[in-house]
Amino acid sequence: MPSDILCSILSRLDTKDVVRTSILSSRWSNLYLFLPYYSFSCRCSFEIPFRGQCSCTAEYRKEFMTVLDRFFRMPRGAGCEKIKSFCLSLCVNRDFTCHIERWVRQIAGLGVEELTLRLCCQQHTKHITFPLQKLLCEAAAPMLKSLHLAACILEPFNPQHPFKSLTSLRLGYIESVDVQGVLSSCPELESLTLEYCCLPSKLFIGGGKQLKLKSLIIYRCHGGVNEISLCAENLVILEVQLWIDSTMKFPHPTNAPKLQHVNITVMRSDDMCDIIRWVGKDCPQVESLYLDLPFGNHACAYSLPREVPTFGHMRQLYILMEFNELFDVTQVAALITGCPLLQRLHLVGRGRKPCYLRIGERASLGNHHLHLHLKEVEFGGFLGLENEVALVLYILKNALALERMVLCRDYRWYTGASKGGRWEERKDYKGPTWLKNPPYTVTFDESKLQTIHQQLRGQAASPTAQVIVI
Repeated sequence: MPSDILCSILSRLDTKDVVRTSILSSRWSNLYLFLPYYSFSCRCSFEIPFRGQCSCTAEYRKEFMTVLDRFFRMPRGAGCEKIKSFCLSLCVNRDFTCHIERWVRQIAGLGVEELTLRLCCQQHTKHITFPLQKLLCEAAAPMLKSLHLAACILEPFNPQHPFKSLTSLRLGYIESVDVQGVLSSCPELESLTLEYCCLPSKLFIGGGKQLKLKSLIIYRCHGGVNEISLCAENLVILEVQLWIDSTMKFPHPTNAPKLQHVNITVMRSDDMCDIIRWVGKDCPQVESLYLDLPFGNHACAYSLPREVPTFGHMRQLYILMEFNELFDVTQVAALITGCPLLQRLHLVGRGRKPCYLRIGERASLGNHHLHLHLKEVEFGGFLGLENEVALVLYILKNALALERMVLCRDYRWYTGASKGGRWEERKDYKGPTWLKNPPYTVTFDESKLQTIHQQLRGQAASPTAQVIVI
């Protein structure tokens, strides 16, 4: 069998098993050295957030470390494939610090481009403390471009020992992250992701034109983060999801002239107003806005500002919130009107009681604002309630270029870039999952479908509009 086919087979195995194949025959002895990707993972799943107990016994951990030491002792000749990626996931505590330091030096010496180190699967164990930056710099890691580090305690980053080639950094479950020190020590950094890290209450992301950061993702970090100041002229993507009962403010002024995509999950209804005002005032160039107000946070009509700013460059708008009996459709319509170039609209309503149409104090829904660019509309969690139908009719009558509108009981929600940028499905949401007998249910049978179709038939201003109710 040709060597390239054998290497293809080996690439589908865990690296620990690949190393074991070296004892099969003389031909297999060094074949694993020609693989560009290596991954050593113990039996724990390393899910985030951490769940369950560690399943690694002392004997298993000893065997795992023996295999890893054997791998590093194997000589790599000039004809061996260049290592592009190395992943090490192992449940260890601070008693194994010397082993980790030795392995990090050896990994860095291999000239890897992508490095992943996950050192514990349990949140409350005694994390390892070691000077990662110093170790990598001592080992001369000029090729390292991407680093993913989880479950350890980092010593402060020192600008005197910079990661000159690092462009992507992902930190998970790191205690006391000095974000500004990280940015100063990584002059070429373009992507920074912080997951479940301990951050200060006030976070400053700054560097002006010298800061090359394009993507900033903050996912469920603790420590009371409630204020983020931005001075990042190259920032394009901003995604922030906070813990429950956290607030979020972006002080004025914000210096992020290239910011195009904003994804914010807020935990208080008042914060949604502040975020909308902030984007409209300080970031008018934003093209995509995703706002998520999770279920149970008492969103109401006041979740949207009375005075909606104009978003002159907005192309995509996604709003997921809890609509209750105070839900005012005129405010949602006003928000859509504030986006004259809007092309895609995605609304998701969930956790609602049957309610009646509430006409706003300022104006009623009517044919006052034409939407010339709106082509796609999706309304998830649609139950056919009176206020929902009124909003749908408003869009149909005013979207002159509408091509497709989907009204469905299920809904899709964006998991965020930290979760791979996936869209996940939620089926026919009717209320809190912890309630055995929800206090409200809305039937959606064939008769209800026919009623909705009758209400919407012939109402579209666009001759090409296709309305789908599922």
